[in-house]
Amino acid sequence: MTVRVTITSHSYNSLVSLKNQNSIFELSPFLKQLASRHPGWLPELDASERLQNSSHPTADQLKLMLKESGLMAGLRRYRNREMMRIIWRDLSQLAALEETMADLSCLAEICLQSALEHHTKALVASHGEPCDADGQVQHMVIIGLGKLGGLELNMSSDIDIIFCYQHGGNCCGRRGLSNEQFFTRLARNIIRSLSEVNADGFCFRVDTRLRPFGASGPLVSSFAALEQYYQREGRDWERYAMIKARPVAGDLVAGAQLLDELRPFVYRRYIDFGAIDAMHEMHQKVREDAARLDRFDDIKRGPGGIREIEFLVQAFQLLRGGRETALQTPSLLTAVGVLLELQVLSPTEGKELVACYRLLRNTENRIQSLHDQQTHLLPDGEDGLRVARAMGFDDLALFRVALKNSRDSVQLLFEESLPPPPEPAANNEKWRAQWQMVRNAGGDIESGVANRKPLAHFVKRLTRLSLSQRASTRLDQYMPLLLEQLETLSAPDAVIIRIFDLVSAICRRSAYLSLLVQNPGANKRMLDLFSASKQIASVVTRYPALLDELIDPSLGAHPPDDAGIKSDIQRILKAHSTTETTLQNLNYLKQVTNLRIAVAVLHTSMSATEAQSIQSQLAQHLIQATLTLSMMEMESRHGRLSGPALAVIAYGSLGACSLRSDSDLDLVFLYCVVDGNSDGPRAITAERYHTGVARRLLSLLSATTPSGRLYKIDARLRPNGRAGLLVSSVEAFTRYQLEQAWVWELQALTRARPIAGDKEIAHLFEQARIGALTVARNRHTVAQDVLDMRVRLRKEYRSNASPKHMHGGLLDIEFVVQLGLLLNAASHPEVIASTRLQLQLHALHDCGWLDVNAFEALTSTYGKLDEARNKAALYDEPPVTDTTSDDDAAKLLCREILTSNSDQVKFKA
Repeated sequence: MTVRVTITSHSYNSLVSLKNQNSIFELSPFLKQLASRHPGWLPELDASERLQNSSHPTADQLKLMLKESGLMAGLRRYRNREMMRIIWRDLSQLAALEETMADLSCLAEICLQSALEHHTKALVASHGEPCDADGQVQHMVIIGLGKLGGLELNMSSDIDIIFCYQHGGNCCGRRGLSNEQFFTRLARNIIRSLSEVNADGFCFRVDTRLRPFGASGPLVSSFAALEQYYQREGRDWERYAMIKARPVAGDLVAGAQLLDELRPFVYRRYIDFGAIDAMHEMHQKVREDAARLDRFDDIKRGPGGIREIEFLVQAFQLLRGGRETALQTPSLLTAVGVLLELQVLSPTEGKELVACYRLLRNTENRIQSLHDQQTHLLPDGEDGLRVARAMGFDDLALFRVALKNSRDSVQLLFEESLPPPPEPAANNEKWRAQWQMVRNAGGDIESGVANRKPLAHFVKRLTRLSLSQRASTRLDQYMPLLLEQLETLSAPDAVIIRIFDLVSAICRRSAYLSLLVQNPGANKRMLDLFSASKQIASVVTRYPALLDELIDPSLGAHPPDDAGIKSDIQRILKAHSTTETTLQNLNYLKQVTNLRIAVAVLHTSMSATEAQSIQSQLAQHLIQATLTLSMMEMESRHGRLSGPALAVIAYGSLGACSLRSDSDLDLVFLYCVVDGNSDGPRAITAERYHTGVARRLLSLLSATTPSGRLYKIDARLRPNGRAGLLVSSVEAFTRYQLEQAWVWELQALTRARPIAGDKEIAHLFEQARIGALTVARNRHTVAQDVLDMRVRLRKEYRSNASPKHMHGGLLDIEFVVQLGLLLNAASHPEVIASTRLQLQLHALHDCGWLDVNAFEALTSTYGKLDEARNKAALYDEPPVTDTTSDDDAAKLLCREILTSNSDQVKFKA
């Protein structure tokens, strides 16, 4: 019969009736023993309703016991009383796994803090306060690792901790100790108070072997010593351990600052493929340990056990956590949720992983609840049946089957997610020998060697680089593979050189070599892209972290979309990182998106027009994100400002939704005049406030980071250009456009639209734009001014061959459209409804200014030239644009329209 205990929040008699009480005691002899030794505890817990309801341990409850029994007895009795409540709720199925783990972790933290406070007070009384060189009092910091750090303690866990303090110095008392001596004594006293066994048992077993240099290292370290150790001596397994690090007692603020300083050791800024080799070594050790005969029934260390789940999740955290900061969490379940959001795990994999983890962790708790022993072995006999019944099974054999199925699932997912490294090909001995000969010759290469000149140049450069032993070894692994593939590729020297340029750029950051060695598909995609596009090769060589994208075999098949970009940016903003980290992550997102767009165009899964549209959407979202950061910084300094916020107006290619990856951004900033100042302690006027926001926005957009910069900004299209104010009030902007704007400024206004910031200001801008563009103007004057500007630009650029500047080219057609809009907007305001050139051409045709032949000729020519220009920037040898009758007609049309001073309304081909 399955034992399922149902408990309601009624009186004690209904809660712990003899039948229910005995049923629960049957599942945990340790609980029964506690109730026998302390018969009053269970009724007291019931009377306070702490058995029925979720109720975390509190320090106040411990203080009462310490007052009654002293430190040693008080800690143990408090721990045992709370264990009674936690085990009862767990076995009664009133508490979810998360509650049980959190309560156990909270219990440990309270006991740690109490012991710390007690012994600190005693030592200070004898030796004085420990102070740094400036006389500032220093405090103990206790960092929790393992399950304590992750708020995931089990029923009989050790607590893994590191003791540390900020600065060295001396105590201020007569019997002064150095800070190191003071905190070492303090740490020893804390450990003894928690782990020593007496008549009341123990409180918590304390394990400090995860500290620097392990058991042979100092028990307590200063922050400086910790930072130096992890920077110089830290090993890969310690990075895994530090994922779970969390301040748990003492000076929590200082502890958080320490972990911020150590974060670069744990999480690399780039995708950390340097950890792959170490990961595979640790992976093998985990598997070898699990394969031991005595581990088969060990649900933690055995095959498909808890350790494999933890290792799998932590491996993903290390690989991606430097850039996806949401993965920088000590909680396994939280990390799994982020991996699902990032689509690293599929919904099915994530659901199965969580279900297996819950089953194993609940089983672990039920095993340890038997006798309060730290064991992970499923017992046989009566105890085994107790565990099975506690897990809802009538039969131990059936429970073993369920456990086996779960662990088999974990094993399969573990192997599929972390495959072993590929074995070196047996047939590349020739290439290994050739590479060693070439490298040893230092670039003096025989004529028979493939790719002789580029390879010689590469090896000579290599001799000037100082490579670590690891980097040199990985280079020797990669180069034979590369040389073999280059011979098959039969690429020209120009392509070979750009490939060797990449190897030169990454060989000292050998993690990328490891990536290419262990992912042959990624290496092949790199070679294909470098062969096809100098632009892509240049970007990837400059930002090698983009090599990570080549792992995805579907790269280019699924182009970025607006929803995905917006979601990625929101995730970066929600990570609550520093502005510097957030900006770097936004820059990397831009680089990744640009790469995906370029590959999609190469693979013809996206047209040049679609690429420009998505580039424009990307820029719009990035501007909104950086505007949000700028406004937050301004608010932190000067408080809030009443009234509408700043609005950002895009001109040029961004305004026309035709942005390219190398385009500048033309931006104008508008605000609304309000009375009063901001409400912060350093209050400023609205103009100064919005100017500060705009300047910070420009700084963020144009700042150079290790991942590049977002955009080059041109703000000269604001009223009065460089002589004008950086931000303009809507009223002043409207007046300027109506009364002072030159025709070329009105031309620019035809492509302007609001893209970020306040919606009310955006609406006022739209009204100002319509008002300015729909004013009736002298046709002759407008046509002459437009022609003058076109002639001026032609003289300035002196290029008649490019798709943009050639006769009848992109710029000519844009000027024709802008002229048409200025001549027709007064009588046909619908022609300025859109800022996209193709839609503006449609509008000019619909209003009758362009006949069907002219419309088709200009539309066709513009589309072909735009496609050719974009592909010219991407391909090494861009496709030749065929000359057709439409192209010839477009040239004649542009010449006729732009040079005509006639007052006629229609222009026909």
